[in-house]
Amino acid sequence: MLKQRYLGVSLALALLLSGGLAAWADNAGPTEPDGLSKLQTMVGNLGYTTSLDSDKQAFAIEWHGDYDYRLHFDLSKDGTLAYAYVNVNTYKPADLAKLNLTKLLETSDIGDFYFSMENSTDGESLYANAIIPLAGLTPQSLRAMLESINDKLSSSSQIWDTSLWKK
Repeated sequence: MLKQRYLGVSLALALLLSGGLAAWADNAGPTEPDGLSKLQTMVGNLGYTTSLDSDKQAFAIEWHGDYDYRLHFDLSKDGTLAYAYVNVNTYKPADLAKLNLTKLLETSDIGDFYFSMENSTDGESLYANAIIPLAGLTPQSLRAMLESINDKLSSSSQIWDTSLWKK
């Protein structure tokens, strides 16, 4: 009888522990990739406040320059590149028809910086994108890249900023 009770308690305890471990594993969720964590630390060390996405696969900063942006960062699948992108503007059909796509493409043709468009329920969204190689990345080179993104957006604002267009 004592042996049966011992086996029953042991079995119940084993089930309880395995269920607890399974629940803990389910709640642990995705982990942040090491390369993203290092990039986030480097960006944070430059003085920016970073916010990690809930899925831990990207983070963002608030950029305050000539314009205020929310600049997002994520990694390539192989972890060798970072992608920085910002939603610059969303256009309704009337404004989209006035957008000078040729000039926008010419502006895009500068190194690892480019514009892209995405259709959304609010209209066509324009994104500015930059590719950042992670090999050999230093805080100084990262700061220069971030400033370059801001400079390219500022110098091209007459193309994409509808408030600067002639009415």
